[in-house]
Amino acid sequence: MADSHLLEVRTSISGQVDTVIVAVFQDSGKKAIPPQGQYQDIVEKLRKNGTFTASFGSIQFIRFGGVEPAENVLFIGMGPSGDLSPEKLRQAGAFVAVKLKAEKCGLSLLDLKSVTEAGSSEISAHQRIKAFGEGFALSQYRFDKYRAKESKDSGTINQLRLVVIAEDKKEKAAIQKEIDRVNQVVSAVALTRDWSNEPSNFGTPEYFAEEAKSWGRKNGLKVRVLTEKDAAREKMGLFLGVGKGSERESRVVVLEYQPKNKKNAKTVALVGKGVTFDSGGVSLKAGLRMEDMKHDMTGAATVMGAILIASQWQVPHRVIAVLAFVENMPDGDAIQPGNVLTSRNGKTVEVINTDAEGRLVLADALDLVQDFEPDAVIDVATLTGAVSIALGKHCCAVLGNEQTLIDALCRSGNHTGERIWQLPLFDEYLEDLKSDYADLKNSANDTLGGTIRGAMFLKQFVRKNVKWAHLDIASTGYNMGHIPYYPKKGASGAFVRTLAQFIADF
Repeated sequence: MADSHLLEVRTSISGQVDTVIVAVFQDSGKKAIPPQGQYQDIVEKLRKNGTFTASFGSIQFIRFGGVEPAENVLFIGMGPSGDLSPEKLRQAGAFVAVKLKAEKCGLSLLDLKSVTEAGSSEISAHQRIKAFGEGFALSQYRFDKYRAKESKDSGTINQLRLVVIAEDKKEKAAIQKEIDRVNQVVSAVALTRDWSNEPSNFGTPEYFAEEAKSWGRKNGLKVRVLTEKDAAREKMGLFLGVGKGSERESRVVVLEYQPKNKKNAKTVALVGKGVTFDSGGVSLKAGLRMEDMKHDMTGAATVMGAILIASQWQVPHRVIAVLAFVENMPDGDAIQPGNVLTSRNGKTVEVINTDAEGRLVLADALDLVQDFEPDAVIDVATLTGAVSIALGKHCCAVLGNEQTLIDALCRSGNHTGERIWQLPLFDEYLEDLKSDYADLKNSANDTLGGTIRGAMFLKQFVRKNVKWAHLDIASTGYNMGHIPYYPKKGASGAFVRTLAQFIADF
């Protein structure tokens, strides 16, 4: 969570900047609208000869075509002004960053008026700057921790910067507030991506517990780390069962953010699945793409990013986060299909498939977090491959027992551009989870509806009158390169921003 300062606000520019960035919109005839000001004539010429129509995402970079203080000018096509949205601004920021990096630029200047004065007034100037800046900064993430120094990418996160010029100190203060929040968000998302990308030989449960403790304390959070002995005292039999086949000890991390001078504050609880590597256990996975199973702790990484943002934003609510870290491996001590485990809340579970381990981990973690008497509980997990079949890679699934909570999460997702789609939790889906030998089975005989059945299993560990929602991010946690501000490969960091927004608005 480095202090990256990719975005800056100034009242004047001193010294030479590489490039000025100008947003150009289209008219009803799908032709570029020349912006008012010093670049009007250039865009007019490009418009007349058809070189640049300003279709969304198109870029015209002119080296040495800039006007003081910039050497170069970059025109970014925004499409019709009536189609402007925060998500388009976010993607435009990413397109710009990619081009600037390719052209080996450094410090660039955003022509503020070209971004803020076109299109609908429903999107405020500050919202536009925030969205554009998010896309610009989020797109620059690189995970090169394990590359040799000479092969590391030269266009790293600290070299490409964007400056916004405010007209006066009052405007600067207002924009600065938005930019500060963007920088905080980008840093938290980078941390989530780093954790998810960490190879499992380094990213062990103990490693992430120590990382969580360090980052938590730096940000003023109370932190408690539970060892396996502590988890045994808590009677977390499902959680401990998953880690039995691993030589690496499991850990549970409990983080707490308490707002200052707030009596009777509401409590939001977050629970993250942290399977640091998922081999499938005795029910061994196929070898193809098994290396991606280091990402099976992305739920915990997402929750960590969200609570750090909440603490930096000083939200007026108490936030509890439980991160359950465990490795699922198939040695001689591993649980076997047919074994019966006892959960923290006393329910017994027959293990049908050791590769349906995430719900076992979450069940005990959910029961633990409910001891804090939260007003809302949200768990986040790369839980099922079935969610990819159901929804693809353009949204994640939400299921739960409280419609107002689900609606609030969906609104937050719409706000951040990270879309969420609700799936049902009909009682009929519980039938296949009933066991002949225990209270529940961890997997149904029917492979259809896997995302719903996974959530239905979790629902059995949610106490009466507790508002709960489950986010299955298995399809969106990594390899989301079709969206320009996500890395082409590896962790996406998706839904950190959404959870932070939800907490802020709760």
